[in-house]
Amino acid sequence: MYFKTNILSDDLIYIFDKKTGEKFFKQSSTQFCQIVHYKIKSEKSGETLLLSADGIKRRFTQTPYSERKKSKNILCWLQKFR
Repeated sequence: MYFKTNILSDDLIYIFDKKTGEKFFKQSSTQFCQIVHYKIKSEKSGETLLLSADGIKRRFTQTPYSERKKSKNILCWLQKFR
């Protein structure tokens, strides 16, 4: 079965891409074959994606992008010279 529900403004949830830090918001949800899919839209580029709940867990996070990953990469790069 296929069910579509619109997410109301009360349920507006922002998520952030783990790699780029781009901010997305959920527009609607769809249930197909007992798997929930979300239609999300980028605030910056206007790109719209349709991802499963599992795909969102893998690619996105609830917290904004942080610079910690970049500092870890620099430390790893410096350790190679030892």
